[in-house]
Amino acid sequence: MNVFLLILAGILLLILLILFCPLVVKIVYEEKVRLKVGLLFPVFSIPIGKPEQVDPAKAAKAERKKQKKEAKKQRKAEKKRLKEEKRKEKLRKAGKEPEETPKKPNFLVHKIKQKGLDGLIELLGEMVRILKGVIGKITDHLVISRMDLELAIAGEDAARTALTYGRAGAAIYPMIAFIQQHVRKCRHHEQIAPVFTETKTKIRFVFKARIQPFFLLSAAMGAAIKAWKALAK
Repeated sequence: MNVFLLILAGILLLILLILFCPLVVKIVYEEKVRLKVGLLFPVFSIPIGKPEQVDPAKAAKAERKKQKKEAKKQRKAEKKRLKEEKRKEKLRKAGKEPEETPKKPNFLVHKIKQKGLDGLIELLGEMVRILKGVIGKITDHLVISRMDLELAIAGEDAARTALTYGRAGAAIYPMIAFIQQHVRKCRHHEQIAPVFTETKTKIRFVFKARIQPFFLLSAAMGAAIKAWKALAK
């Protein structure tokens, strides 16, 4: 019994450690995108934008698995059809007219039909409010430890390069101010400049952020409960 309690306490301690251990996400863009995810520090690299190399053996295995799944699905449908035929035959022998088994209506579709257009608009408004609450809860605990942007804008036409530089600054600086306003902490550095001696624009972007999984789970559970209550009204 004591061993079982110790194992249970160890599992609970591990879950708590995972929930409150910072989840770190790092994105680096320089010609290609690199994404790293991990706890405490980025450890798992996730390839993005790389051409997928198809292994013939794996492809054949996946195809066989797909065919087996499709065959199983067809057998299940045939079994269901035979069962329904037997049910109808049994009713006919008893002198009764067989009736089609009514399909269970979709919960969301039923609610929309029941409440009408006004109910749908009210439901969409409630979902938007829930989504805003989720985003707010996440950003309140999100820490951006690094957000570096180096943008060297170049082009063949100097006038067009200058205009592009102006538009880039007008779009990027307000966005950074918005992010800094809505997250818990944001350390950022940006260097945007026109380059008239080159023809190719160069971009380097590094983004690193962390948040405890507990707050993500809490926001998701809270949103799910609120959404269920809104649908159940």
